[in-house]
Amino acid sequence: MYAENTLQMEWCLDCHRNPAKKLRPTSEIYNMAWEAPAPDRPVWCSVEDEQNGKPTAQSVKCVTKEPNREPGSQSAAYQKFSSQGELGSFLVEHYKIRKPNELASCEVCHR
Repeated sequence: MYAENTLQMEWCLDCHRNPAKKLRPTSEIYNMAWEAPAPDRPVWCSVEDEQNGKPTAQSVKCVTKEPNREPGSQSAAYQKFSSQGELGSFLVEHYKIRKPNELASCEVCHR
């Protein structure tokens, strides 16, 4: 086992300054083989039951295979992402990630 990162405060702030480059779907957090989306391996995401003002990580569903789209289906519409920048921006918006100036202290997230 080894430390991938130092886990010092600067490492945390770097991610909060530009979280889009690091974010992945919640279903892929523990997947060590995760690779960012690319034109040859896109990711499709949808949002269901989003509530205003509340974190919605559980409301975002992402898949790596194109979802079946049956005519007249009531399922949420999926968006296709073929770059980490696109996917990350989508997840920042729907996960409601706070920027460093919105954090009063580390205890806001880490209690």
